[in-house]
Amino acid sequence: MDRFLCPVDFSAYSLNALEYAAKLLQIRKGSMMLIHIFTEKEFTQAIEGEESDFNDLKTHAKEKLRSLSEEIENEYGFECDFVLSIGNMENTISNYANKHDYDLIVMGTQGHGYNRKTIIGSRTLRTLKHAAVPVLTIPLDADFKGWSSVVYASDYSDKDNITMQKLVSFIYPFRSRINFVHVSHSKNFLSERSYEDFKSELSTFLGYEKISYYLKEYKKDISSGIEEFVSDQKGELLVLLKRKRNFFEKILSSSVSTEISYLSTHPLLIYQEQD
Repeated sequence: MDRFLCPVDFSAYSLNALEYAAKLLQIRKGSMMLIHIFTEKEFTQAIEGEESDFNDLKTHAKEKLRSLSEEIENEYGFECDFVLSIGNMENTISNYANKHDYDLIVMGTQGHGYNRKTIIGSRTLRTLKHAAVPVLTIPLDADFKGWSSVVYASDYSDKDNITMQKLVSFIYPFRSRINFVHVSHSKNFLSERSYEDFKSELSTFLGYEKISYYLKEYKKDISSGIEEFVSDQKGELLVLLKRKRNFFEKILSSSVSTEISYLSTHPLLIYQEQD
């Protein structure tokens, strides 16, 4: 049974992500926790006024969250609770998820304070930096209708087998086709022989038939190459492994992500490298 943590700031982006998560969880089965965070700035401003100002603010948010949780429970048929917290947005989300052993954080890629220099959003990027659990980012235009085609883009890690095992388990109810693509510049390009050995070992390890393997070399721009590949495969979900040092940061950097139109309309699932 899955346990989703969904940050809600009542923006259109967070509410769309919440709906996406609810549709997904209705199939995956499990429960959901909504979390609304008062930033330290909001808290300070309220306290500097009247104490009743903050109480009113908290009561208003609590009522909106209660209404949302009841609506979700009634429409989708699973348990949905909520919590309010005060603190730094991204740290509070990741710390709460880590402390309470949530399986997935589902969050919109835009919201209050959105940095338009990046498609994925600065708050989301900082949450990814601190979270130990997977994060599913949902853009405003995304609508969950199942995943028939999933792309896992790898720069060849010894953690790929474990990450792929988690991914297979996650998408299994949808019987999705996983398109595993190894992307690289020519200077560290895998040999065909090494890749064939890797494919054989991974296929045996996973025991999942609906996987296609691709080896792609992009001499100039890996991020654009990935977008082209996802488009060719009609991918509905892009999956990455966030390692301590890999092409993840390059793909999601402000200078690159503005060019990846895929991320503005499709979800992105990021697994965290485990020691």
